[in-house]
Amino acid sequence: MYYRLYIHLWLVCSVMLQNVAFASELKSPLLINSLQLKPQTSYQIPREFVGFIQAKQQTSLGSELNGKVKRILVDVGKNVTAGTPLLELDTGLLQTEKQQLFAQQQQFQAQLDLINTNLARQQTLQAKGFSAASEIDSLQSQRKALLANLSQLHATLAANQLKLTKSTIRAPYNGKISERFVSQGDVINIGTPTFTLLANDLTEAHIGVPAKYMTQILNQPSWQIRINNKLYPAQLLNPGASIDLNSRTVELRFALQAPLLTGELAYLTYQDHQQQNGYWIPLTALTEGLRGVWTVMAIVPKSDKNHQILEQRTVKVIFANGTDAYVTGAIHPYEQIVADGLHRVVAGQKVETILQPQGKNNE
Repeated sequence: MYYRLYIHLWLVCSVMLQNVAFASELKSPLLINSLQLKPQTSYQIPREFVGFIQAKQQTSLGSELNGKVKRILVDVGKNVTAGTPLLELDTGLLQTEKQQLFAQQQQFQAQLDLINTNLARQQTLQAKGFSAASEIDSLQSQRKALLANLSQLHATLAANQLKLTKSTIRAPYNGKISERFVSQGDVINIGTPTFTLLANDLTEAHIGVPAKYMTQILNQPSWQIRINNKLYPAQLLNPGASIDLNSRTVELRFALQAPLLTGELAYLTYQDHQQQNGYWIPLTALTEGLRGVWTVMAIVPKSDKNHQILEQRTVKVIFANGTDAYVTGAIHPYEQIVADGLHRVVAGQKVETILQPQGKNNE
């Protein structure tokens, strides 16, 4: 029985000693970090609008002739210059046709030479009175017919040569082969795509922007596009003409002075300026109160100015990023609040402060 009484008295004394220690701790001012509230009239919300990179020129190279693919001279990823041969069609039939046309040309030329010789002979005989005029007229008519046939043959030869030239598909400009659609031995028709060629010059970013942000974005003095966590200066090429029915955005085109890959995601960075009075404070100065409200600890000097005490204030978070929050509420300009370590303090506690430098949002 005495043993139990002893244990009970020991526990009571321990609790009393702890309360005394806690009370003395509350009476001794606690050293804390503080910051001074600087009033702001606005804040900025960083926004990004997504799009993709496109080549300034992108061409699907098709064949102008029917035929069988004889040779493929380039492949995907190859850089080519304007005029570089990319693909050849089989020209066996065209070469045979060309030889036939040359043979006809030689035949017509031989006939024309014979008629010219006979015509000269008849004109000589006519001068001596030994040839009839009708014979000369007949030779002249034959000569005109042969000349017409030769003109038609020359046009056919030119068409044949043009087909031979077009049997080789060439790059229309400097660029890179991004896709190949045919293989050696394929039989292709007119217009069949063979390669996709992307221009090597300036790339463009195509960004879809909601219509409500168009005015602010177009009035910016400069623009930046983020690609793979790197920012690139951009030049606006067009102000947008209509709203896309699927995405409900307006497409803007920006020129980029950088060797970027077509199809990469691009993000237009934009600072959305919002007019509202408030204060920037670090997230470490906030704590969650009852019913989901947010609170800060204001530092209130006592009338005797010998010490300061903490007072809990309710605030409304307007916007927050990874480090800071923009708030309004029961706080006042240039008032000091606890900057961090809120788990160490309670309302009504005496404190001494170390004023911390302001963050970049308050500068």
